[in-house]
Amino acid sequence: MPRQIIWQYGTTATSGSGDNQLDHPRFASPLPNGNILISDHDNHRVIEVNRDRQIIWQYGTSETPESGDNQLNKPHCSCQRPNGNILITDHLNHRVIEVDRDRQIVWQFGVTGSHLCDDSHLHRPASCFSLPSGNVLISDGFNHRIIEVDRDRQIVWQYGTCETPGSRDNLLNNPIAALSLPSGNFLISDHTNHRVIEVDRDRQIIWQYGIPGGQGSGDNQLERPIHAVQLTNGNILISDYYTPRVIEVNRDRQVLWQYGIPASFTFGENMLSLPTSAHPLPNGNILISDLLNHRVIEVDRR
Repeated sequence: MPRQIIWQYGTTATSGSGDNQLDHPRFASPLPNGNILISDHDNHRVIEVNRDRQIIWQYGTSETPESGDNQLNKPHCSCQRPNGNILITDHLNHRVIEVDRDRQIVWQFGVTGSHLCDDSHLHRPASCFSLPSGNVLISDGFNHRIIEVDRDRQIVWQYGTCETPGSRDNLLNNPIAALSLPSGNFLISDHTNHRVIEVDRDRQIIWQYGIPGGQGSGDNQLERPIHAVQLTNGNILISDYYTPRVIEVNRDRQVLWQYGIPASFTFGENMLSLPTSAHPLPNGNILISDLLNHRVIEVDRR
């Protein structure tokens, strides 16, 4: 039996900004209240939708890429902080912002509209993650680094060498996503190196799936992975952008579950077209942002 789509937001293969429409959703994550937070990339907005497909909160003015009040320019990632505020990677404005529910910017890292590689700038940031300490973990994609930033906007930890793409020690190539693990280590989607790596605070790689320069869909292969999370069983759920599929792999690098068919970029049964994020839901199902199909879907685990 094919895996079933249980819920969907967005009209398959149809972009737009109207009711139940998205335009290249880059990221979707579940909220504690059961709603879904979506980074609607080409509509330049972040929306919270409920299970009845109603938009109950929005930051960003649809179809208006700017940097003023309540405006974004191709947001990549969004997540809710413990205080209820929303962190957003505002990709082409080269900043990460925290906004409250009244749509006020209460914190920012990066200089709006300016990109450099130093202690205050970003260059096309791709993801942000709220750490238990209150610090923010940022994938600074075009600067080829992951940085941890405190509330005073100081970089307190970094993996990757500024403006130096590579796959050797302490090098990355356009990292798209990073998050922290319960162990304190970091899980990084090293996009153009075709790998997902786990690194510790000493910047040592302690686990890896995928081979730099060896992209594909075979054993221990990925092609431009864009997002990865650790499941409660310790396995890793990877959104493998170009194959296009979402896979669950164990620590022995075995694929245990898959949604999507390699080399099939479409919207038929068990098919995706550039998956950009995948998250486990409390019911065990998987929430996937399906970029070129302009939808976010919940699929079962069968």
